[in-house]
Amino acid sequence: MKLHLIGNSTLMEREKTAFLASRKAPPEAYAATLQWISTLSPVRDCILCGNHSPLEQETFRLLLAIRVPAILFLAETFPSVWPQPLASAIAEGRVLAATHCDDTVHFATRQSAQDRNRVILSLADRIVVGHCTAGGNIDRLTSGRPNVNILSR
Repeated sequence: MKLHLIGNSTLMEREKTAFLASRKAPPEAYAATLQWISTLSPVRDCILCGNHSPLEQETFRLLLAIRVPAILFLAETFPSVWPQPLASAIAEGRVLAATHCDDTVHFATRQSAQDRNRVILSLADRIVVGHCTAGGNIDRLTSGRPNVNILSR
């Protein structure tokens, strides 16, 4: 699978923690994720994050705010214009945007999101799950993997 990259590609060389979350997450998952984010360091950490679920979107927004290096992995092609403050973070070298999708995938689909999650997990040294539903897609993808920390189930 070919990856398309925009931004600081040296982030791929760092140790990376994947962050995934189910589309539906209860308030306690947000609280647990915020607690985890508070332990992150811009010097030590690099987070691989999707943007499909609301919890993933909020997590990425907070990573930008606290300036933790991140790899934003999309389940669709790159947008023609990057929103702020993402555009600034890419320009400053704090973010790498990545996708496995070509120019024909303009919206995330269930399949492109599942494929994206598989790629994220294959690139990660550690995995943090903000929330997963027992028996759901993320639960199945992370089951039996080492270094998985599930914050909310």
